[in-house]
Amino acid sequence: MKKWLLMVVLVVLFSSVFSFSPPVDSPRVSATFGEYRGSGNRGPHFHMGMDFSTGLKEGVPIYASERGWLVRLEIDRDDIYGYTVVLEHENGYRTLYAHLSRFAKKLEVIVDSLKEEFGDVRIVVEFPEREIWFEKGEVLGYSGTTGEAPIPHAHFEIRDKKEEISYDPSNFLNLQKPVDEDIFLEKLKIGDNVYDFIENRTYPFTGNFPVLSIKAYSRGFNNTLGLKKISLLMEGEEIYQISFEQIPWSEFTNVWGVYDRKSVSAAYRFELWYKLFPETFSSLVKVNKFPEIGKFPDFAKYTIVLEDTWGMKKEFSFYLQRR
Repeated sequence: MKKWLLMVVLVVLFSSVFSFSPPVDSPRVSATFGEYRGSGNRGPHFHMGMDFSTGLKEGVPIYASERGWLVRLEIDRDDIYGYTVVLEHENGYRTLYAHLSRFAKKLEVIVDSLKEEFGDVRIVVEFPEREIWFEKGEVLGYSGTTGEAPIPHAHFEIRDKKEEISYDPSNFLNLQKPVDEDIFLEKLKIGDNVYDFIENRTYPFTGNFPVLSIKAYSRGFNNTLGLKKISLLMEGEEIYQISFEQIPWSEFTNVWGVYDRKSVSAAYRFELWYKLFPETFSSLVKVNKFPEIGKFPDFAKYTIVLEDTWGMKKEFSFYLQRR
């Protein structure tokens, strides 16, 4: 009887967590959770959600990912999110839809009234709980470029009820795998030196441990995308791991905890350099055995395991020798 009850509880929890749908038709991921963003009003920061392509088109319908009530409207063309809708759901999560060009018809009367009263300024309005409802799949607004959106797309986030944590939407959505899915490790940065990555090559390092960063990324839907998990193994033992499962909003700008300062996020250049050594605190670092090891061996085999949004994993091995 207890086992049966446990199974029922697990099924309910599973269904409540994984009940979200993508906010667009034919969803194609164009940016992943946790990517480095290097510009804008708030300086370098994490990408706290997932972007979906709208085919470079403005005015594409954006849908409610699950049935829920309106929590907040943000009306601002220049802030990081632009025109934004936030819903809360029965399962306790909130979803955010940003960079809209305009809002759904049922919200236009409210928005027009607010603009008339307050003028062309940033307006943030909170709504009473369970007052204005949206059904799953109902239009919330339309794709645009308000906020820090260089091209029209759908920006989607999943947050906790207090909006203190953002979660990787890929854990909640059944996402189509891209046919061009792949993972790449292009370069190693050891100290101040940058090398092309060559499988099983020996690279030099100095000091007690290798100050190692990597230029790496995943590929999908003809886009360069961030990785979900990065692991560093020494002689087969995992000694460092970065995992982009969730990011506290208290660490929104704490990008240098996991990214090297060579990282670039601009309109025509996108490079993600992940740090594989401890320098500053980050809750995204899930494994850190550097303090335990102390001085690293003079010569050892290292393996980097990279994982993408859809679960693909690839391993890259090389050797490091102290000089």
